Amino acid sequence: MRVLFVGPPLYGLLYPIVSLAQSFRVSGHDVVVASAGGFADKIATAGLVAYNAAPDLDSEADYKRRELDRLKNNAGTKPGDFSFFSEEMSDALVDFTDAWRPDLIVYPPLGVVGPLLGTKFDIPTVMLTVGFMHGHKQIDIVSQALRHAYDRHGVGQRQSDLAWIDVAPPSISILDRPDALPMRYVPYNGGTVLGEGWQKAEGRRRVVVSLGTLKPMVEGSGLIDWILRDGSAADIDFVVQLGHNARQGIPETLPSNVSIVDWIPMGPMMGEADCFIHHGGAGNTLTACDAGIPQIIFGEGADRPTNANLIRSRGCGVIPRDGNLTGSTVLEVLGNPAIAANAREVQDEMHSLPTPPQIVAEIAARIGESAQTELTLVGRR
Repeated sequence: MRVLFVGPPLYGLLYPIVSLAQSFRVSGHDVVVASAGGFADKIATAGLVAYNAAPDLDSEADYKRRELDRLKNNAGTKPGDFSFFSEEMSDALVDFTDAWRPDLIVYPPLGVVGPLLGTKFDIPTVMLTVGFMHGHKQIDIVSQALRHAYDRHGVGQRQSDLAWIDVAPPSISILDRPDALPMRYVPYNGGTVLGEGWQKAEGRRRVVVSLGTLKPMVEGSGLIDWILRDGSAADIDFVVQLGHNARQGIPETLPSNVSIVDWIPMGPMMGEADCFIHHGGAGNTLTACDAGIPQIIFGEGADRPTNANLIRSRGCGVIPRDGNLTGSTVLEVLGNPAIAANAREVQDEMHSLPTPPQIVAEIAARIGESAQTELTLVGRR
């Protein structure tokens, strides 16, 4: 069958859908992932066919502008009228869907153009979570930001989804959909070539650090200032991910045990890490859970406080006191066997869940059953 994935053009919303899209492809289905701007190239690099629904869109620049306006206006965590670029992608995607006629549409909770397309063309839709808290409420809020596209294309109340897929570990899941299909989260963060310095030095502990791709671009790297200036106080090797567009204000000379890289393929890197310090984005949180390593999470803004509190409550990570990261915090976590044990328990939970290929088979069966039911109903008319 033909499967259209909606891939909002932001790393944290696009990359978590790639593993399932790849699984559909290798299971013999025709797959297209719709994104926008330069993120369509990211999909092509993943070995998938991309459709660029807004070639001229610079989503990161637009997101940065919106976030700076939010900070300026003290908007807090209010969602605003933002469709996460579903509006910008909608018109081209309506035309593409009409021409290609997929049999299934898969969308993440903030890729709300997916239900619009499914409703307009009577195509089954499946919602794939990319974190913990995005459920009915969040979809409703972001769909409201897409109301003009609904009006333009004559689409009324959106249809019900064929299924939801939940990638959270069962002991941490808070999804408001009891019949959701659990699926193992398989991290995708791009490929890499293993080279010198990939493995941690013998006898040394390594801590990976990331504030994501968006937060430091807007707010800088102040949350990890202790590492960048005084990290040598701890006998630990730090690998810090900071994009070139997020390095304003960092010291010219770093401690000898601190290295900065532009991008980390987090999945493979976690196998060489003893702890992960991060902002609390869903992708980073789940990648650390998959690796079974302790986490130190700042948890500021958007869904990050929820993610951080879930990890802390589960006992596999901590939140720095008052958002202030210190060497003692890092050493306490590294020296706490209970946190490490809990992290491994969560890893075992995740690894026991159905894999993406198994979910592909389940969804394909449901599509077949739905089609057979429709044929039966037509025959009775």
